Amino acid sequence: MKGKPSPLVRTLQIINVFALMLTLTINALANILPINGMNTGELSALYPSLFTPAGFTFSIWSVIYLLLIGFVIVQKTISEKPYFKELSLWFWLSCVANSSWILAWHYQYLFASVLIMSILLFSLARMFILIHADTTFNLLQKLFVQLPFTFYFAWICVAIIANISAVLVSVQWSGGPLSPVMWTITMTGIASLLGIFIVERYRQPAFFLVLIWALFGIYSKWNNTENQAIASAALGELSLLAVLFFVFQFGMKPKSAR
Repeated sequence: MKGKPSPLVRTLQIINVFALMLTLTINALANILPINGMNTGELSALYPSLFTPAGFTFSIWSVIYLLLIGFVIVQKTISEKPYFKELSLWFWLSCVANSSWILAWHYQYLFASVLIMSILLFSLARMFILIHADTTFNLLQKLFVQLPFTFYFAWICVAIIANISAVLVSVQWSGGPLSPVMWTITMTGIASLLGIFIVERYRQPAFFLVLIWALFGIYSKWNNTENQAIASAALGELSLLAVLFFVFQFGMKPKSAR
C-alpha cells in the first residue's frame, strides 16, 4: 500500500484546485456580469479579424475546462511523480495568466492581452513537454492528465494568432504586402504547420483535433461569402490534418522523449 502524500504534495493539490476555481469563476463572471459591460464575444466583434473562427468554435472552452476539472480530480494519481511539483507551478501560472487575460481583454488592454497570452502559451508548452516525457500513463491519466493539456496547448496556439490579429485590426493594419485574405490564409497555414511539427515531434495526434475544429470554424464562417478563398484553404488544411490524425493515431508508434 502506498503511503499518504506528503504535506507539500497535499498543499500542491489543494492549490491546484483553488487555482482552477479562480480561473473558472473569472471566466464565468466575464459573461455573467459581464466584466466592463460586455461579454467576451461582444468584445471580439469589435475587432473583426478574418482569422477569428465562427462563434460556435469557442465552445471548445467547455471541453477544456471539463477536462481540467478531471485533472484536479485525478491529480493524486500522479502526485508522487518527480515532475508533479514543477507541473503544479506551471499550472498555477497558467491559471493566473488565463484569469489576467480575461481582465486585460475586457478592459481592452489589447497589447497587454497578447503579452499575457504569451505567458499562458509558454506555461502550457512547459506542461505539455513535462507530461509527454511520462510514458507510463494508464487510460485514466491519458484522458485527464495528458489530454487536457494537449487540447489546452493546441487551442492557445490558435488563440494567440487570433489575439494578435485582433490587435492588428485595432491599429488598422491592413496586412502590409499581403491582402487581409492572403494574410489569413498564411496564418492558417502556419497554424497547420506548427501542429504537424508538434505532433511529429511529440506523437500527440489529439493536438490535430483542436486545429481541425478551429479550421472548421474558419471554414464555416467564410464559406459561400466574399472570402471563399479563406474557406477553401481552411477546408484543404483541415482535410490534410484529418488524414494525418489517422496516420499518427493508428499507423505510427510513439517516440520516446528526447
